[in-house]
Amino acid sequence: MSSQNEIEILLGGPQGGGIETAAQIFIRALGEYGLYVYGKREYYSNITGRHSYFQVRARDSPVRSVKSKVDIVAAMDAESVATHFDDIVFGGAIIYDPSFENIKIDSLPMMFEETKERISRFLEENGYAPTIKDALRYSAEKLSAKLYKISYQDILKIAAERLGAGSLSAVQRFLNTVVLASITTLIDLPHEYFKKALESYFGLRRPQVIKQNEIVAEVVYEYMRKNLMSSYKKISKPVNGRDKMILLNGNEAVAVGKILGGLTVQTYYPITPAADESFFLESYELLEIDPDFKEEAELLKGAGILVFQTEDELAAINMAIGAALTGARAATATSGPGFSLMVEGIGFAGMNEVPVVITYYMRGGPSTGLPTRDSQSDLLFSIFAGHGEFPRIVIASGDHEELIYDAIKALNWAEKYQLPVIHLVDKNLANSWSLVNIPKRDKIKIERGKIVERGGWDYERFAFTEDGISPRAFIGSSETVMWYTGDEHETKGHITEDPEIRYRMYMKRMKKLETADKEIPVEERAVLYGEEGSDILIIAWGSVKGAVLDALDILRSEGLDVSFLQIKVFAPLPKDYIKKILKKSRILISIENNYLGQASRFIKMETGIEIPHQALKWTGRPVTETEVVNAVKTFVKTGERIIHLKDGK
Repeated sequence: MSSQNEIEILLGGPQGGGIETAAQIFIRALGEYGLYVYGKREYYSNITGRHSYFQVRARDSPVRSVKSKVDIVAAMDAESVATHFDDIVFGGAIIYDPSFENIKIDSLPMMFEETKERISRFLEENGYAPTIKDALRYSAEKLSAKLYKISYQDILKIAAERLGAGSLSAVQRFLNTVVLASITTLIDLPHEYFKKALESYFGLRRPQVIKQNEIVAEVVYEYMRKNLMSSYKKISKPVNGRDKMILLNGNEAVAVGKILGGLTVQTYYPITPAADESFFLESYELLEIDPDFKEEAELLKGAGILVFQTEDELAAINMAIGAALTGARAATATSGPGFSLMVEGIGFAGMNEVPVVITYYMRGGPSTGLPTRDSQSDLLFSIFAGHGEFPRIVIASGDHEELIYDAIKALNWAEKYQLPVIHLVDKNLANSWSLVNIPKRDKIKIERGKIVERGGWDYERFAFTEDGISPRAFIGSSETVMWYTGDEHETKGHITEDPEIRYRMYMKRMKKLETADKEIPVEERAVLYGEEGSDILIIAWGSVKGAVLDALDILRSEGLDVSFLQIKVFAPLPKDYIKKILKKSRILISIENNYLGQASRFIKMETGIEIPHQALKWTGRPVTETEVVNAVKTFVKTGERIIHLKDGK
């Protein structure tokens, strides 16, 4: 167990069984208690039945990632025990129903055959039978696990009587509450915070649902006090309070940023894990998050965003481009397969200098790949996608707060530099929850660039300028004529194949990146955590940031001189700054969630510097704090060049 005031819990069960609801309530309860929280969701690309789990970590200092092992595994079904019986720390705990013990691994109906074989083989190689009972015995004997047998159905029978439900089947939907209340009891979380979390999640407009869950939870507390000798681990209320914060997942954070950044049109075709962002924009759930957000809530009410579901991704990008040409602040959101379909449209935007934002949620590929799993394997695709050459800005966020402000920046940069902006978001960020500081008004600035209300009959939409950016009028502007085609064109937009015009127009477009490189501050494109010239330098991007930051204190406490360079903007890459930082450290380590080490390859291409040590992961699961710590220590001790990370279920 951790010696800090910290807890990490894995709640597992069948997809559609209320895992996310329970986890959301649990996260809110811990947050109301004053702790910092981080939660990540893992699920199969299946509507109901397949194994799903939520991992929640909380402590009294900021937390940005999960570890490879948890303190408590709380299993709603037997498959959760089979999947996670060895995912606890030494001395950890498992909550389960005793009826699970009679089940054999090979009889689990929703588990993949290859997974059953792998788990059974592991147990047999260690001298145990391939059963749930022996999996639990392994945990008790090899990991000193505390096993908490809790009869879920006995509890639900009592709950059914108190609720006047009439039958046991009528209260099965409260199974997630039974397991959740068991967890809160084991960590001595006061009941009042469970109640506050229920009110936060369900809202005061649903008092009956809140009351029903409270009754079920009370039955659990009585059962636990009667049948269990002591709690597993007491989590104390932090002495020093923190500022008021809001709880958001990554999809919501991007949506909030777009709203505060003045978005007026969002197009999308539903695809995992991107669609939830557009669903949020349609619902404005942020209005119910926090009463301290009143001013921003009023702003959201008047935002007037058109959110449009199109027939496919080709239509989504082309509709967003059309909206941008009329002066709308436009964006679309998609994932890998959808982005592939958008590439021709993005090329059109590049040729015609259209300001459009593409929020690109990266998931496992190729093809349909792993629709609901994590990946950073689309970096190079986003940088080079499209035939021909044209400028685009590529930005990658590292945490939930960055998602908000990067969404605003993406909209600003698109219009200021008149080009496509691709905003990369890992699936891990999209489907994880974190407490975020309430956005500050003084940090929200809307920039629309060179806009002219009336261009006149002689208006040149693509006029040559020193910075490559032409004054932009909108389609429909009074007394303004302009042409847009997919072909090369002269300054008014008429098609041409003249080599001199081609040369100058190409140079004009590419000049935009030079201008952006000069104007966008380096500190917004690459961030150094620690000192220049540290012995060890970790280079990472996207959601790996959280695992690295959480690992730094551990590594430093063990005497390692280590810093972290986060790459945020890949185009235009701040190559001179990166080159300067890389040259000052002895050991360079890149950590990425892909096979090729794509950021390392791109950095070498742009700076000429090779990053010798790479820790790479492509299992579809995010990099953990544990993996970062172990990888860095291995590189320092052995000098290995490549480490493949495989933690996670």
